[in-house]
Amino acid sequence: MNDTAPKAKKATSKAAAVAVSVEILTRDHEIQGLVYVARDADENRRISDLLNDADKRFLAVTDAKMVSRQNPGSPRQVAFLQIHMDHILMLYPSGQAASRKLGYGVLEAERLDKMRSKLAKK
Repeated sequence: MNDTAPKAKKATSKAAAVAVSVEILTRDHEIQGLVYVARDADENRRISDLLNDADKRFLAVTDAKMVSRQNPGSPRQVAFLQIHMDHILMLYPSGQAASRKLGYGVLEAERLDKMRSKLAKK
């Protein structure tokens, strides 16, 4: 075995991950979907760790619903999409995830929804 060969990165299985319902804002779209974060990560850091991983250039999103910000209309549903990290303006747990899955309070979820509404008006 060659010790100088690059080591393959171990794929994270869904069993080792937790699905988190998120809302993602890009310049052109508002996206709702699921991202998978490490189960063993600190609960308060899961999404931050996902976004700050220097090895990741794309964020995988499943069960995504996309709405154009320029021409809002019927949402487009896709089973899977990848978003380049440089295009993400904001990402946060959706109200459901914020209040139930991640332990945030309902007031925090409402504050995030208000912030989203303000950005959508710009």
